[in-house]
Amino acid sequence: MYDLCVIGGGINGVGVARDAAGRGLKVLLLEKGDLGGCTSSNSSKMIHGGLRYLEFYEFGLVRKSLGERETMMRIAPQIVSPLRFCIPHRNAVRPAWMVRAGLFIYDHLTRMNLLPKSEIINLSRHPFGQALKVKSGIGFAYSDCRVDDARLVILNAMDAKFHGAHIRVQIPVTGMTAVDGHWDIETPKEKFKAKMVINATGPYAHQFLEANGLVQRETPHLRLVQGSHIVVPKLYDGDHSYMIQCLDKRVVFIWPFENDFTLIGTTETAYNGDPKDACITQAEIDYLCGVVNSEFEKQITKDNIIWSYSGVRPLFDNGEEKDARKVTRDYKLLLDDHNGAKILNIFGGKLTTYRPLAEEVVDMLNSHFPQMTGAWTADKELPIIDFKFEFNDKTLHHFISREWARSIDDVLWRRTKWGVHLSPENQNILKQNFDRLLAEELENEEDFIY
Repeated sequence: MYDLCVIGGGINGVGVARDAAGRGLKVLLLEKGDLGGCTSSNSSKMIHGGLRYLEFYEFGLVRKSLGERETMMRIAPQIVSPLRFCIPHRNAVRPAWMVRAGLFIYDHLTRMNLLPKSEIINLSRHPFGQALKVKSGIGFAYSDCRVDDARLVILNAMDAKFHGAHIRVQIPVTGMTAVDGHWDIETPKEKFKAKMVINATGPYAHQFLEANGLVQRETPHLRLVQGSHIVVPKLYDGDHSYMIQCLDKRVVFIWPFENDFTLIGTTETAYNGDPKDACITQAEIDYLCGVVNSEFEKQITKDNIIWSYSGVRPLFDNGEEKDARKVTRDYKLLLDDHNGAKILNIFGGKLTTYRPLAEEVVDMLNSHFPQMTGAWTADKELPIIDFKFEFNDKTLHHFISREWARSIDDVLWRRTKWGVHLSPENQNILKQNFDRLLAEELENEEDFIY
Protein backbone atom coordinates (compact mmCIF):
# COMPACT_ATOMS: atom_id res chain seq x y z
CA MET A 1 0.00 0.00 0.00
CA TYR A 2 1.23 3.49 -0.86
CA ASP A 3 1.19 6.32 1.66
CA LEU A 4 0.16 8.76 -1.04
CA CYS A 5 -1.35 8.48 -4.50
CA VAL A 6 -1.04 11.69 -6.51
CA ILE A 7 -3.52 11.80 -9.36
CA GLY A 8 -2.40 14.15 -12.12
CA GLY A 9 1.05 14.64 -13.60
CA GLY A 10 1.04 18.36 -14.22
CA ILE A 11 3.38 20.72 -12.40
CA ASN A 12 1.43 20.61 -9.12
CA GLY A 13 1.21 16.82 -9.16
CA VAL A 14 4.90 16.20 -9.83
CA GLY A 15 5.80 18.93 -7.34
CA VAL A 16 3.80 17.19 -4.61
CA ALA A 17 5.24 13.78 -5.55
CA ARG A 18 8.79 15.14 -5.37
CA ASP A 19 8.27 16.89 -2.04
CA ALA A 20 6.47 13.95 -0.39
CA ALA A 21 8.92 11.31 -1.64
CA GLY A 22 11.81 13.43 -0.43
CA ARG A 23 10.27 13.45 3.04
CA GLY A 24 10.16 9.67 3.16
CA LEU A 25 6.63 8.84 2.03
CA LYS A 26 5.87 5.96 -0.32
CA VAL A 27 4.41 7.80 -3.31
CA LEU A 28 2.60 6.77 -6.49
CA LEU A 29 1.75 9.27 -9.24
CA LEU A 30 -0.83 8.37 -11.89
CA GLU A 31 -1.18 10.46 -15.07
CA LYS A 32 -3.77 9.62 -17.71
CA GLY A 33 -1.72 11.12 -20.56
CA ASP A 34 1.74 12.67 -20.73
CA LEU A 35 3.44 14.46 -17.86
CA GLY A 36 2.61 18.14 -18.24
CA GLY A 37 0.58 17.28 -21.32
CA CYS A 38 -2.36 19.58 -20.62
CA THR A 39 -2.12 22.95 -18.85
CA SER A 40 1.45 22.87 -17.55
CA SER A 41 3.20 22.73 -20.93
CA ASN A 42 0.86 25.28 -22.52
CA SER A 43 1.68 28.23 -20.30
CA SER A 44 3.30 31.56 -21.11
CA LYS A 45 6.61 29.93 -20.09
CA MET A 46 7.43 32.54 -17.47
CA ILE A 47 8.47 32.45 -13.83
CA HIS A 48 7.26 35.86 -12.73
CA GLY A 49 5.79 37.83 -9.90
CA GLY A 50 2.71 38.83 -11.85
CA LEU A 51 3.11 42.55 -12.36
CA ARG A 52 -0.42 42.91 -13.72
CA TYR A 53 -1.93 41.35 -10.57
CA LEU A 54 -0.97 44.47 -8.61
CA GLU A 55 -3.73 46.28 -10.47
CA PHE A 56 -6.19 43.98 -8.67
CA TYR A 57 -4.50 44.38 -5.26
CA GLU A 58 -3.09 40.82 -5.19
CA PHE A 59 -0.12 41.98 -3.12
CA GLY A 60 0.22 38.73 -1.18
CA LEU A 61 0.25 36.61 -4.32
CA VAL A 62 2.76 38.90 -6.04
CA ARG A 63 5.06 38.88 -2.99
CA LYS A 64 4.91 35.08 -2.82
CA SER A 65 5.51 34.78 -6.57
CA LEU A 66 8.48 37.18 -6.53
CA GLY A 67 10.06 35.26 -3.69
CA GLU A 68 9.56 32.04 -5.59
CA ARG A 69 11.07 33.58 -8.71
CA GLU A 70 14.29 34.03 -6.75
CA THR A 71 14.08 30.46 -5.44
CA MET A 72 13.59 29.05 -8.93
CA MET A 73 16.62 30.95 -10.23
CA ARG A 74 18.67 29.13 -7.59
CA ILE A 75 17.27 25.62 -7.89
CA ALA A 76 16.65 25.43 -11.65
CA PRO A 77 19.27 27.63 -13.35
CA GLN A 78 19.42 25.33 -16.39
CA ILE A 79 15.82 26.12 -17.38
CA VAL A 80 15.05 29.44 -15.62
CA SER A 81 16.80 32.55 -16.95
CA PRO A 82 16.37 36.34 -16.55
CA LEU A 83 14.52 38.32 -19.19
CA ARG A 84 14.34 42.10 -19.55
CA PHE A 85 10.93 43.47 -20.55
CA CYS A 86 9.98 46.72 -22.21
CA ILE A 87 6.56 48.29 -21.63
CA PRO A 88 5.95 50.98 -24.29
CA HIS A 89 3.94 53.68 -22.56
CA ARG A 90 0.39 54.14 -23.82
CA ASN A 91 -1.34 56.87 -21.85
CA ALA A 92 -4.74 55.91 -23.27
CA VAL A 93 -4.50 52.60 -21.40
CA ARG A 94 -2.79 53.50 -18.11
CA PRO A 95 -1.22 56.78 -16.96
CA ALA A 96 2.55 56.80 -16.55
CA TRP A 97 2.33 57.38 -12.80
CA MET A 98 0.34 54.17 -12.38
CA VAL A 99 2.88 52.08 -14.27
CA ARG A 100 5.77 53.69 -12.37
CA ALA A 101 4.04 53.05 -9.04
CA GLY A 102 3.36 49.44 -9.95
CA LEU A 103 6.97 48.86 -10.95
CA PHE A 104 8.25 50.51 -7.76
CA ILE A 105 6.13 48.13 -5.69
CA TYR A 106 7.24 45.22 -7.89
CA ASP A 107 10.90 46.08 -7.27
CA HIS A 108 10.47 46.22 -3.50
CA LEU A 109 8.00 43.45 -2.62
CA THR A 110 10.74 40.84 -2.56
CA ARG A 111 13.39 40.79 0.16
CA MET A 112 16.23 39.65 -2.08
CA ASN A 113 15.91 40.82 -5.67
CA LEU A 114 18.47 39.07 -7.87
CA LEU A 115 17.40 40.97 -10.98
CA PRO A 116 17.99 44.57 -12.13
CA LYS A 117 15.40 47.06 -10.96
CA SER A 118 12.96 48.83 -13.28
CA GLU A 119 13.78 52.05 -15.10
CA ILE A 120 12.25 54.61 -17.44
CA ILE A 121 13.71 54.53 -20.96
CA ASN A 122 13.62 56.88 -23.94
CA LEU A 123 12.30 54.79 -26.82
CA SER A 124 13.90 57.04 -29.44
CA ARG A 125 17.37 56.36 -28.05
CA HIS A 126 17.10 52.96 -26.40
CA PRO A 127 17.60 49.73 -28.40
CA PHE A 128 14.24 48.47 -27.13
CA GLY A 129 12.51 51.13 -29.24
CA GLN A 130 14.00 50.07 -32.58
CA ALA A 131 11.46 47.34 -33.38
CA LEU A 132 8.43 49.50 -32.53
CA LYS A 133 6.25 51.48 -34.89
CA VAL A 134 6.29 54.48 -32.58
CA LYS A 135 9.89 55.07 -31.56
CA SER A 136 9.25 58.25 -29.64
CA GLY A 137 8.08 58.76 -26.10
CA ILE A 138 8.94 56.79 -23.01
CA GLY A 139 8.83 53.17 -22.02
CA PHE A 140 9.51 51.19 -18.88
CA ALA A 141 11.99 48.35 -18.49
CA TYR A 142 11.79 45.69 -15.80
CA SER A 143 12.92 42.09 -15.26
CA ASP A 144 11.31 38.69 -14.81
CA CYS A 145 12.25 35.16 -15.87
CA ARG A 146 11.44 32.68 -18.61
CA VAL A 147 11.23 28.93 -18.14
CA ASP A 148 10.91 25.77 -20.18
CA ASP A 149 7.62 24.77 -18.54
CA ALA A 150 7.47 21.22 -19.92
CA ARG A 151 11.02 20.43 -18.81
CA LEU A 152 10.25 21.88 -15.38
CA VAL A 153 7.59 19.18 -15.05
CA ILE A 154 9.97 16.44 -16.22
CA LEU A 155 12.79 17.49 -13.89
CA ASN A 156 10.43 17.43 -10.92
CA ALA A 157 9.20 13.98 -11.95
CA MET A 158 12.77 12.71 -12.34
CA ASP A 159 13.69 13.98 -8.88
CA ALA A 160 10.52 12.45 -7.41
CA LYS A 161 11.56 9.13 -8.93
CA PHE A 162 15.10 9.57 -7.58
CA HIS A 163 13.59 9.86 -4.10
CA GLY A 164 11.56 6.69 -4.55
CA ALA A 165 8.26 7.80 -6.11
CA HIS A 166 6.66 5.56 -8.73
CA ILE A 167 5.61 7.61 -11.78
CA ARG A 168 3.08 6.01 -14.15
CA VAL A 169 1.83 7.61 -17.36
CA GLN A 170 -0.97 6.69 -19.77
CA ILE A 171 -2.93 5.27 -16.82
CA PRO A 172 -6.29 6.98 -16.19
CA VAL A 173 -8.03 6.45 -12.87
CA THR A 174 -11.42 4.86 -13.57
CA GLY A 175 -12.70 4.61 -10.02
CA MET A 176 -11.91 5.22 -6.35
CA THR A 177 -13.52 3.63 -3.30
CA ALA A 178 -12.96 4.45 0.36
CA VAL A 179 -12.37 1.17 2.25
CA ASP A 180 -11.43 0.91 5.93
CA GLY A 181 -9.67 4.28 6.01
CA HIS A 182 -7.77 3.92 2.73
CA TRP A 183 -8.46 4.20 -1.00
CA ASP A 184 -8.88 1.39 -3.51
CA ILE A 185 -7.92 2.94 -6.84
CA GLU A 186 -8.90 1.35 -10.13
CA THR A 187 -7.25 1.81 -13.53
CA PRO A 188 -7.66 -0.13 -16.79
CA LYS A 189 -4.37 -1.96 -16.15
CA GLU A 190 -4.25 -2.65 -12.42
CA LYS A 191 -5.48 -1.69 -8.98
CA PHE A 192 -3.67 0.26 -6.29
CA LYS A 193 -4.15 1.01 -2.61
CA ALA A 194 -3.19 4.25 -0.90
CA LYS A 195 -3.69 5.74 2.54
CA MET A 196 -4.32 9.18 1.07
CA VAL A 197 -5.03 10.70 -2.35
CA ILE A 198 -3.98 14.07 -3.75
CA ASN A 199 -6.33 15.38 -6.45
CA ALA A 200 -3.88 17.32 -8.65
CA THR A 201 -5.89 17.02 -11.85
CA GLY A 202 -5.79 20.75 -12.64
CA PRO A 203 -8.71 21.78 -14.85
CA TYR A 204 -10.30 18.38 -14.22
CA ALA A 205 -10.31 18.73 -10.41
CA HIS A 206 -14.06 19.23 -9.94
CA GLN A 207 -14.95 16.84 -12.76
CA PHE A 208 -12.77 14.13 -11.17
CA LEU A 209 -14.60 14.47 -7.86
CA GLU A 210 -17.98 14.35 -9.61
CA ALA A 211 -17.05 11.21 -11.53
CA ASN A 212 -16.16 9.44 -8.29
CA GLY A 213 -19.08 10.73 -6.22
CA LEU A 214 -16.81 12.76 -3.98
CA VAL A 215 -18.26 16.28 -4.34
CA GLN A 216 -19.22 17.80 -1.02
CA ARG A 217 -21.22 20.89 -0.19
CA GLU A 218 -18.11 23.00 0.41
CA THR A 219 -16.31 21.78 -2.74
CA PRO A 220 -15.39 24.93 -4.72
CA HIS A 221 -15.90 25.38 -8.41
CA LEU A 222 -13.31 26.20 -11.02
CA ARG A 223 -13.50 28.76 -13.78
CA LEU A 224 -11.79 27.43 -16.89
CA VAL A 225 -10.04 30.03 -19.04
CA GLN A 226 -8.32 29.34 -22.36
CA GLY A 227 -5.04 31.06 -23.05
CA SER A 228 -3.61 30.80 -26.56
CA HIS A 229 -0.19 31.65 -27.97
CA ILE A 230 1.30 31.88 -31.43
CA VAL A 231 4.88 31.44 -32.65
CA VAL A 232 6.10 33.38 -35.70
CA PRO A 233 9.50 33.98 -37.33
CA LYS A 234 11.65 36.36 -35.32
CA LEU A 235 10.14 39.85 -35.15
CA TYR A 236 13.22 41.68 -33.89
CA ASP A 237 16.85 41.27 -32.90
CA GLY A 238 17.88 41.08 -29.29
CA ASP A 239 17.12 38.93 -26.26
CA HIS A 240 14.63 41.31 -24.67
CA SER A 241 10.84 41.07 -24.46
CA TYR A 242 7.82 43.33 -24.58
CA MET A 243 4.73 43.70 -22.48
CA ILE A 244 2.14 45.41 -24.65
CA GLN A 245 -0.74 47.24 -22.99
CA CYS A 246 -3.89 46.64 -25.00
CA LEU A 247 -6.87 48.95 -25.22
CA ASP A 248 -9.08 46.36 -23.51
CA LYS A 249 -6.77 46.69 -20.44
CA ARG A 250 -5.22 43.27 -21.03
CA VAL A 251 -1.50 42.74 -21.62
CA VAL A 252 0.21 40.62 -24.25
CA PHE A 253 3.78 39.37 -23.92
CA ILE A 254 6.12 39.14 -26.90
CA TRP A 255 9.50 37.49 -26.42
CA PRO A 256 12.28 35.51 -28.14
CA PHE A 257 11.68 31.78 -28.57
CA GLU A 258 14.05 29.02 -29.69
CA ASN A 259 16.54 31.52 -31.19
CA ASP A 260 14.79 31.95 -34.55
CA PHE A 261 11.22 32.71 -33.46
CA THR A 262 9.02 35.03 -31.44
CA LEU A 263 6.37 33.83 -28.98
CA ILE A 264 3.22 35.95 -28.58
CA GLY A 265 0.50 35.58 -25.96
CA THR A 266 -1.73 35.17 -24.19
CA THR A 267 -5.44 35.46 -24.76
CA GLU A 268 -8.00 34.93 -22.02
CA THR A 269 -11.40 33.50 -22.95
CA ALA A 270 -13.95 31.43 -21.08
CA TYR A 271 -13.75 27.69 -21.85
CA ASN A 272 -16.42 25.05 -21.38
CA GLY A 273 -15.14 21.94 -23.19
CA ASP A 274 -12.68 19.18 -22.41
CA PRO A 275 -9.32 20.86 -21.62
CA LYS A 276 -7.42 18.41 -23.83
CA ASP A 277 -9.37 19.68 -26.84
CA ALA A 278 -8.44 23.35 -26.37
CA CYS A 279 -7.44 24.93 -29.68
CA ILE A 280 -6.76 28.47 -30.80
CA THR A 281 -9.70 30.22 -32.43
CA GLN A 282 -9.69 32.59 -35.39
CA ALA A 283 -10.73 35.39 -33.05
CA GLU A 284 -7.68 34.74 -30.87
CA ILE A 285 -5.40 34.69 -33.92
CA ASP A 286 -6.84 38.00 -35.09
CA TYR A 287 -6.43 39.49 -31.61
CA LEU A 288 -2.77 38.52 -31.22
CA CYS A 289 -1.85 39.52 -34.77
CA GLY A 290 -3.66 42.81 -34.24
CA VAL A 291 -1.67 43.55 -31.08
CA VAL A 292 1.62 42.93 -32.91
CA ASN A 293 0.62 44.96 -35.95
CA SER A 294 -0.47 47.92 -33.85
CA GLU A 295 2.91 48.14 -32.07
CA PHE A 296 5.66 46.70 -34.29
CA GLU A 297 7.17 47.73 -37.58
CA LYS A 298 7.19 44.14 -38.82
CA GLN A 299 3.64 43.04 -39.61
CA ILE A 300 2.24 39.51 -39.34
CA THR A 301 -0.78 37.55 -40.56
CA LYS A 302 -2.04 34.06 -39.77
CA ASP A 303 0.12 32.80 -42.64
CA ASN A 304 3.22 33.64 -40.60
CA ILE A 305 2.23 31.37 -37.72
CA ILE A 306 4.67 28.48 -37.33
CA TRP A 307 2.95 26.96 -34.30
CA SER A 308 0.12 27.77 -31.94
CA TYR A 309 -0.91 26.21 -28.67
CA SER A 310 -3.73 26.64 -26.19
CA GLY A 311 -3.91 25.77 -22.52
CA VAL A 312 -6.84 25.79 -20.12
CA ARG A 313 -6.12 27.43 -16.79
CA PRO A 314 -8.17 26.33 -13.76
CA LEU A 315 -8.92 29.46 -11.76
CA PHE A 316 -10.34 29.17 -8.26
CA ASP A 317 -13.83 30.65 -8.61
CA ASN A 318 -15.51 32.20 -5.58
CA GLY A 319 -18.39 33.37 -7.77
CA GLU A 320 -17.80 37.04 -7.03
CA GLU A 321 -15.95 38.18 -10.14
CA LYS A 322 -17.22 38.13 -13.73
CA ASP A 323 -14.06 39.47 -15.39
CA ALA A 324 -11.55 36.59 -15.78
CA ARG A 325 -8.66 39.09 -15.59
CA LYS A 326 -9.64 39.84 -12.00
CA VAL A 327 -10.07 36.25 -10.80
CA THR A 328 -7.24 35.32 -8.43
CA ARG A 329 -4.36 33.15 -9.65
CA ASP A 330 -3.85 31.91 -6.11
CA TYR A 331 -4.92 28.44 -5.02
CA LYS A 332 -7.14 26.73 -2.46
CA LEU A 333 -6.40 23.41 -0.75
CA LEU A 334 -9.27 21.37 0.67
CA LEU A 335 -8.83 18.20 2.74
CA ASP A 336 -11.91 15.96 2.66
CA ASP A 337 -12.78 12.83 4.65
CA HIS A 338 -14.77 10.01 3.06
CA ASN A 339 -15.46 7.22 5.55
CA GLY A 340 -12.06 7.70 7.12
CA ALA A 341 -10.17 7.93 3.82
CA LYS A 342 -8.61 11.33 3.17
CA ILE A 343 -8.34 13.18 -0.15
CA LEU A 344 -6.64 16.55 -0.51
CA ASN A 345 -7.90 18.60 -3.46
CA ILE A 346 -5.94 21.33 -5.22
CA PHE A 347 -7.98 24.10 -6.83
CA GLY A 348 -6.27 26.81 -8.91
CA GLY A 349 -2.64 27.84 -8.73
CA LYS A 350 -0.02 29.07 -11.19
CA LEU A 351 3.23 27.71 -12.60
CA THR A 352 5.47 30.07 -10.63
CA THR A 353 4.13 29.01 -7.22
CA TYR A 354 3.93 25.25 -7.77
CA ARG A 355 6.77 24.53 -5.29
CA PRO A 356 5.35 26.36 -2.23
CA LEU A 357 1.93 24.92 -3.15
CA ALA A 358 3.41 21.40 -3.05
CA GLU A 359 5.21 22.19 0.20
CA GLU A 360 1.97 23.40 1.78
CA VAL A 361 0.14 20.28 0.57
CA VAL A 362 2.71 17.96 2.15
CA ASP A 363 2.85 20.04 5.34
CA MET A 364 -0.90 19.43 5.71
CA LEU A 365 -0.18 15.69 5.90
CA ASN A 366 2.04 15.96 8.99
CA SER A 367 -0.55 14.69 11.45
CA HIS A 368 -1.28 11.68 9.23
CA PHE A 369 2.37 10.77 8.62
CA PRO A 370 4.31 11.88 11.73
CA GLN A 371 7.43 10.09 10.46
CA MET A 372 7.82 12.68 7.69
CA THR A 373 10.88 14.86 7.65
CA GLY A 374 10.70 18.63 7.16
CA ALA A 375 10.40 20.84 4.08
CA TRP A 376 13.45 20.64 1.81
CA THR A 377 12.70 21.65 -1.80
CA ALA A 378 13.58 25.37 -1.50
CA ASP A 379 17.25 24.52 -0.99
CA LYS A 380 17.71 21.53 -3.30
CA GLU A 381 18.53 21.99 -6.98
CA LEU A 382 16.47 20.14 -9.55
CA PRO A 383 18.41 17.53 -11.54
CA ILE A 384 20.83 18.74 -14.18
CA ILE A 385 20.60 16.63 -17.32
CA ASP A 386 24.14 16.12 -18.58
CA PHE A 387 22.97 14.82 -21.93
CA LYS A 388 23.07 16.41 -25.37
CA PHE A 389 19.72 16.13 -27.17
CA GLU A 390 20.42 15.15 -30.78
CA PHE A 391 18.30 13.72 -33.57
CA ASN A 392 19.32 10.10 -32.98
CA ASP A 393 18.17 6.84 -31.43
CA LYS A 394 20.20 7.42 -28.27
CA THR A 395 18.26 10.60 -27.47
CA LEU A 396 14.90 9.04 -28.32
CA HIS A 397 15.72 6.07 -26.11
CA HIS A 398 16.55 8.47 -23.28
CA PHE A 399 13.18 10.18 -23.63
CA ILE A 400 11.34 6.83 -23.61
CA SER A 401 13.23 5.10 -20.81
CA ARG A 402 14.08 8.04 -18.54
CA GLU A 403 11.50 10.74 -19.26
CA TRP A 404 8.28 8.76 -19.79
CA ALA A 405 7.75 9.81 -23.44
CA ARG A 406 5.12 7.60 -25.08
CA SER A 407 4.39 9.45 -28.33
CA ILE A 408 6.35 11.51 -30.83
CA ASP A 409 4.38 14.61 -29.76
CA ASP A 410 5.76 14.14 -26.25
CA VAL A 411 9.21 14.58 -27.80
CA LEU A 412 8.53 17.23 -30.46
CA TRP A 413 6.61 19.66 -28.25
CA ARG A 414 7.39 18.86 -24.61
CA ARG A 415 10.74 17.09 -24.05
CA THR A 416 12.08 19.43 -26.75
CA LYS A 417 10.74 22.06 -29.11
CA TRP A 418 12.05 20.23 -32.18
CA GLY A 419 8.58 20.62 -33.70
CA VAL A 420 9.22 24.25 -34.64
CA HIS A 421 12.55 23.40 -36.28
CA LEU A 422 11.83 20.20 -38.21
CA SER A 423 9.98 19.91 -41.53
CA PRO A 424 6.92 17.61 -41.64
CA GLU A 425 9.04 15.09 -43.57
CA ASN A 426 11.75 15.02 -40.89
CA GLN A 427 9.14 14.85 -38.15
CA ASN A 428 7.69 11.77 -39.83
CA ILE A 429 11.13 10.11 -40.03
CA LEU A 430 11.65 10.85 -36.34
CA LYS A 431 8.22 9.39 -35.57
CA GLN A 432 9.04 6.13 -37.35
CA ASN A 433 12.25 5.79 -35.36
CA PHE A 434 10.48 6.68 -32.11
CA ASP A 435 7.67 4.16 -32.70
CA ARG A 436 10.21 1.42 -33.40
CA LEU A 437 12.16 2.12 -30.22
CA LEU A 438 8.99 2.42 -28.13
CA ALA A 439 7.75 -0.97 -29.39
CA GLU A 440 11.08 -2.53 -28.44
CA GLU A 441 10.90 -1.00 -24.96
CA LEU A 442 7.30 -2.07 -24.40
CA GLU A 443 8.23 -5.68 -25.18
CA ASN A 444 10.36 -5.49 -22.06
CA GLU A 445 7.99 -3.28 -20.07
CA GLU A 446 8.67 -5.24 -16.90
CA ASP A 447 12.19 -3.79 -17.06
CA PHE A 448 10.90 -0.21 -16.97
CA ILE A 449 11.85 1.64 -13.82
CA TYR A 450 8.74 3.62 -12.92
